[in-house]
Amino acid sequence: MLQELYNWFDTVREPYFFRLGRNPYRVWISEVVLQQTRIQTALDPLARFFSHFPDIQTLASASEEAVLQAFRGLGYYSRARNLRKAAIYLMQNHQGSLPTSHDLLLTIPTIGPYTAAAISSICFGERKPVVDGNVKRILARLFCWDTPISSNVLSKQCYDVLNPLFETMPYSPGDLNEAIMELGQKICLPKKPNCLNCPIQANCQAYQQKKISQYPVLAIKLEKIPVIWHAYLIANQKQQILLQKWENFYFLKGQIAFPSLLDFPNEARHVASWSLQNVASHFPGTISYHLKSIRHTITNHKIQIEPAVILPESVSEQDVHDPNFIWLPKAAIGSRLVSSALIQIWDLYQTQERLLW
Repeated sequence: MLQELYNWFDTVREPYFFRLGRNPYRVWISEVVLQQTRIQTALDPLARFFSHFPDIQTLASASEEAVLQAFRGLGYYSRARNLRKAAIYLMQNHQGSLPTSHDLLLTIPTIGPYTAAAISSICFGERKPVVDGNVKRILARLFCWDTPISSNVLSKQCYDVLNPLFETMPYSPGDLNEAIMELGQKICLPKKPNCLNCPIQANCQAYQQKKISQYPVLAIKLEKIPVIWHAYLIANQKQQILLQKWENFYFLKGQIAFPSLLDFPNEARHVASWSLQNVASHFPGTISYHLKSIRHTITNHKIQIEPAVILPESVSEQDVHDPNFIWLPKAAIGSRLVSSALIQIWDLYQTQERLLW
């Protein structure tokens, strides 16, 4: 089975720029990103990130805002903050270099078993298997495991199978990890897997038994994820736009964004971002016009975004001089926003402004 997998990998292997030369820094950053972002979506933003921060030293010395800006398009921005935090730790404790062993890599803040195994196997030849969603899906189908894919038990089953295999095989552990991950990205897909072109179909019990659609087993969701209502307010005074600096506000930690209001329907509470604390009840007299609603989904959250443009007179003198807020020229706004939702809101606003004027 391994030989067939290797032969296939040798013909389809992608020359991803972040793995060329087995640079530990690039492998580290890319593997963190690819755990939650599709590879085709990540390629251009990753290239931009590395152009800003080519090594650990430049990443550690950058401001959090600069790192978040460079991370645009990759989502889940807590990862960007964690990468910077780990880079600072590496500069202070490891002379700006990543350790070469799996166990030492695990001592670095924010580096977990998956990332440690990826770095140590791909860059340093350590015999450590990587276990991610792709690997769990492949092995669940290969052996018809009934354990839910989100269960820690399934992760243990994967390690129990892979650890002895990695100890005795004659192949490069980094190559084997990459081969399995690429099989999950190109062939053994979550939906509509390309089984006819799978190099290990002869060994796959789910394929042989015609039960591919039954594996991996998904965990039963006991409750529906509630929708969170999120209003963003755009204030324009003399072609200057009001933005707020966020330190710790749910989805916008460490970012600069438009003032906003969160509404949690199931908890009957509101969280306002600025001094118009009762902005929700004042909407009729505050809003100039509404923009198109946006539905946005992130892990365990469904968000209904309601952006609106507020009347200039709604912004008080206290708001104008509040140190948590900054006024920026319209031309500068696009380069300061980070999340895809904020960029989409800004695009909607500019389109609407052109139509109105």
